Amino acid sequence: MNWPLRNAALAAAALGLAGGLLWGADRLRSTRLARTPEALARGRAVLAARCLHCHAAIPLAPRVAGWSAERAYDAIGRLPALQPAMPRFAGSEEERRALAVYLSALGAGAAPP
Repeated sequence: MNWPLRNAALAAAALGLAGGLLWGADRLRSTRLARTPEALARGRAVLAARCLHCHAAIPLAPRVAGWSAERAYDAIGRLPALQPAMPRFAGSEEERRALAVYLSALGAGAAPP
């Protein structure tokens, strides 16, 4: 096999593998973002402990209306980039997932504020 074809074949294989790994990671993350009573309760507790000192005066429900748990999860991971006044989320990965689930339910009107 000549070098250009071999390199192209290796690149295609690497892209296929990376795509499969990313798909698997997204699938795993979405299963960890399931709206269960436990996740909602945990997310509400995280909101109360980490967010309500500011968001008691700045309602979140209208800001997250229509958000999926995946979108909320992504936003939580890059808060300062989305809004410079926001601090970096300092919670654990479990807290981030639970908060994402709660925020998506809050935005859908399916969780108490």
